[in-house]
Amino acid sequence: MYSTPFVQPNLMAIVIQGATCSFGEAVVDKLLSMDIDVVAREESHRQRNLDLLQFSESKLLEEGDGFSISFDGSDADIIIGKDIIVHDLIPSRIDRWIAPEFENWLNGEKIDSPSRFWLSIADAANAIAHIANAELKVKGIDMCGRREWSAKDAKAEFDMLWERTNQGQTGEFTAATLFGHQIAGMQAKPITEMGIQRPNLDPLHQILLDLTGDGWRPLIPLRTGFMSLIAGIVSSKVV
Repeated sequence: MYSTPFVQPNLMAIVIQGATCSFGEAVVDKLLSMDIDVVAREESHRQRNLDLLQFSESKLLEEGDGFSISFDGSDADIIIGKDIIVHDLIPSRIDRWIAPEFENWLNGEKIDSPSRFWLSIADAANAIAHIANAELKVKGIDMCGRREWSAKDAKAEFDMLWERTNQGQTGEFTAATLFGHQIAGMQAKPITEMGIQRPNLDPLHQILLDLTGDGWRPLIPLRTGFMSLIAGIVSSKVV
């Protein structure tokens, strides 16, 4: 019978370096929500988490030691992009993590792009927070979604959500936008129809199986991930 090992909670802070991107911010936010102290220099993290810090036991510090994660390539216990290689991330705004398709879709351009294993930034941040809390050093671990999405189906989902958002700002919805939109790509794929090779998720799954008992099970639906990104795009335009 499989027994999930007990993971001793980290008694030191997690040091986050170069967390100026949406991905780094998501990891900081997740750690704080888990009542884990975080060391990060950027004042934006405090402003974003004012309410959580007021009612939580977790602390956001400007200086301190502890297990470290780097988002800018600087030396750390885990360097994102080297030790954990994240593919096909759906960020929460347009930054260095944005895949080129999104900007092409926003500009109404039609381009040939590969299938993707889209991954919500929330699922990625959750996994990294658990690995960091266990102070587990990893090397060359791949991370992405489990389901393959063709460019055609992903674009159909994004375009529909973008149109709904635009109509929601004016309050003038059309029936075509509101109704009759099943999730794209739900048709059965012939067994002879081979897609692109997915990165090997077995090492990540085993690590999270040992740490949480659940393994690598991304939970955020594609539409939710896309809506989070669209909300960030709209918000930046308003500002």
